[in-house]
Amino acid sequence: MAILRVFVLLAFASLCILSQAAKGSKDCKVCEDVLTAALEGLSASDKKTLETTEAAIDAYCGQNEISQTHKKMCYYISPIKREISQPSKNGVPVDRICKRLKKKSAEICAVTEKVKIEKGVTDYSKMRVKELKKILSDRGVACQNCLEKSEFVSRCKETEHMEL
Repeated sequence: MAILRVFVLLAFASLCILSQAAKGSKDCKVCEDVLTAALEGLSASDKKTLETTEAAIDAYCGQNEISQTHKKMCYYISPIKREISQPSKNGVPVDRICKRLKKKSAEICAVTEKVKIEKGVTDYSKMRVKELKKILSDRGVACQNCLEKSEFVSRCKETEHMEL
């Protein structure tokens, strides 16, 4: 009986760990995307020098074609390039680097991509309230006295004609 309890406890613990890992994969997505794109052209020997890694970050962030969210992330990581290049030199994966940066500055992982919306097709009722609030703020619309999710959904549908 004791063995069964231990087995159940281990199974529960492993499920908890797996759920945390799945949850963490969405966290810091923009940071991971920017660092992956910035460091993808570097060879293993190039990653061993701090200056080369920092130059690659500068080169990526200096491009005009990157999105606004990537530019915002570059704004946050440019002053702390050394804190990125040092772990990268030691072979630390990009997701771990972003988690370390998050411990020092939570705004690193606060940058998120814009919510994809197609007029007339998007089902607002399946979105989180946080996403609905972000959509409304991007449209420049205030939802005064909105308390329930259904009120945010109806307000998003009313303002669907507006540009994001």
